[in-house]
Amino acid sequence: MHPAVLVVALLAVSTAPPPDYRAELGARLAASVRGLASARGVDAAVARAAELEDQLGPLPAVRYEAALALNQAGSIRPALQAYSRVLELDPDHVGALYDRGELLVVTGTAEDRSRARADLERAEALRPDHWAVPYRLALLSAQDGDAKAMSEAMTRSLRAGLDLDLLASDPAWRSVLQTPSTGPALLRFVRTYGSTQLVQQLEHLAGSPP
Repeated sequence: MHPAVLVVALLAVSTAPPPDYRAELGARLAASVRGLASARGVDAAVARAAELEDQLGPLPAVRYEAALALNQAGSIRPALQAYSRVLELDPDHVGALYDRGELLVVTGTAEDRSRARADLERAEALRPDHWAVPYRLALLSAQDGDAKAMSEAMTRSLRAGLDLDLLASDPAWRSVLQTPSTGPALLRFVRTYGSTQLVQQLEHLAGSPP
């Protein structure tokens, strides 16, 4: 091989990005934390995640599993703090952005809802192919009385694979249907894209007392 060609080949090898071993390690250990949460509960999972971080340093996947365990146990504020710690390591962690956004909607303050929208919009920018994020944004816009933004987000969610029948089984939409600023717009959307059965179900909910 000509020396110049050899140098180029060696440079190509030496500058190739190394495998992300910590990401692989984090994924394996996160699975163990997830299993511990199922078998022994949230406290054991959180303790194990903290132990792993002490031993190996911070790993986003491990932190996320601890946050998810807290979330699933209904520990809202500790879960919010834990998701924020994930995002300190990886600001583009879609799972943490979505989960934190969803929990911030639940907490209900105006400031929290603004933060929730920012998290969800960032998550959608990173994963525009998943229906769940624009679906949540549609609900958030509906609850804020913005029918136009609701319909736009619902359209994006539908294009990404939303099963529109979910509207009938998700109790959060009942108050939206019964609100004059959003109910008619939602029904128009469903009449355009949904089944006759779904339209009838939502019309019944819209006319039902709260």
